[in-house]
Amino acid sequence: MRKYRSKKEYVLREITGMPVLITVGSGVADFSGIINLNESAKVLWNCLQNGTDFEGLCDALLDNFDISREQAEKDVLDTIAFLTERKMIEEYEQ
Repeated sequence: MRKYRSKKEYVLREITGMPVLITVGSGVADFSGIINLNESAKVLWNCLQNGTDFEGLCDALLDNFDISREQAEKDVLDTIAFLTERKMIEEYEQ
């Protein structure tokens, strides 16, 4: 089963009440700036910190927001693509 987890070089912080991802440690050399998150991306990031699969990410959105399964799946796919492109998460098998 394919799972996803956040890389330890990125941490979630609140800056002026807004959730953002910042880089720490060795990640600073590869990344400059911060990534602003919306509320759904914040929920997904929190799940990714412990590692989860696609279904777990969809379920987290369904538990926190009044959306359809189809919308949850689209949001998860979009978020995974965004974070993967920026090398902020990794895939692993379990």
